[in-house]
Amino acid sequence: MKGAIGNAFILNMVITFMLIFYILLIGSMAYSKAYRTKDYLINLIDEFERNGVNDFANNIGNPSPREQWDGEANSYLKSTGYALSTSQWNSCQNNIDEYNLYLGNGQGRYDYCIYKKGDIYDSTNNNIIRQRYNYMVQVYMKLDLPILGKYINIPIRGETKQYIIYR
Repeated sequence: MKGAIGNAFILNMVITFMLIFYILLIGSMAYSKAYRTKDYLINLIDEFERNGVNDFANNIGNPSPREQWDGEANSYLKSTGYALSTSQWNSCQNNIDEYNLYLGNGQGRYDYCIYKKGDIYDSTNNNIIRQRYNYMVQVYMKLDLPILGKYINIPIRGETKQYIIYR
């Protein structure tokens, strides 16, 4: 009888360690996917800023900067398997710290938020700088677990460098 109890205890310990290992594996894979996505979006913002598209959430133009942004961002997010937003409405907060919502998500869009913080200077305050701003990207680490996966969204944030528009 003593051997049967010992074998059951060892089997329970093996199962526990395997569960812990799988949870750590799934968590690290989800974190690396979210981190790569955040870095890609920050680099894409930087590319748009270098090309002179300061307002990539704008719908005016042919093709509009928003369509260009969505085309490039969505093709990458689709290839990585990033999650679509399941909420019908924009689930991004309007303000985080000093940042205002710039580009949000909604039903059918990928689940990320872009915030913008900036200062506009008039000519009495500063004769050289007209505007100074930067962006913050928020993506979500989602665990692909059967029951708990849809309830666990851990935000991962990153900021761009500061952009300056001179007079």
